[in-house]
Amino acid sequence: MLVLDVSGSMSGDPISLLSKGVNQFIQEVCQDDFASLAVEVGIITFGSTVDEVTPIQSILGISTPTFSAMGRTPMGAAVSRAIEVLENRKQQYQKHGVPYYQPWIVLMTDGEPTDEYLKAAAQLRELAEDSKMLVFGIGIGDHCNLKKLAEFCPANRPPKKLAEYRFTEFFQWLSQSMAKVSVSTPGTGVELPNTKGWDTIQI
Repeated sequence: MLVLDVSGSMSGDPISLLSKGVNQFIQEVCQDDFASLAVEVGIITFGSTVDEVTPIQSILGISTPTFSAMGRTPMGAAVSRAIEVLENRKQQYQKHGVPYYQPWIVLMTDGEPTDEYLKAAAQLRELAEDSKMLVFGIGIGDHCNLKKLAEFCPANRPPKKLAEYRFTEFFQWLSQSMAKVSVSTPGTGVELPNTKGWDTIQI
């Protein structure tokens, strides 16, 4: 699940580059024979409202999304929605006896929450620390409050700063990681493409 900040401060080049990076990620995963069949993706944005712009589904069925920057930063509400969607998805798999990878949440913001976020942050952090979700916090640009973003992340995987709006490089890493995970067995350790501190994770 991509949980993306589309608040007003993302207007201009940042929102354009974010859209380009997300679409690149979708295209690259779709080009991988294994990942294209194994990976499901959902996209939730938060700005003026919290919107599930792409309901979670096979990546092969996703239309390339476009984003508009507007409003404040209701990060807490967006994270709560993402947790709810992913927990429901896991229950569907469990009901039908389908093995699954632990869900990933990629939380990207250039600011800090403007809503009541503490409960959502604590819930997400607890899920991550209990190995029930993988959380990647990404701070965009120079004005992101990494300290508050860290409240959503487990202690062993603190948020990282994405310098100079380098969305292309980040989403390349994400697509390569999805490709490696897609040929692995749920519950095993996977060595991801090198990025400091995220080299080996449990899926």
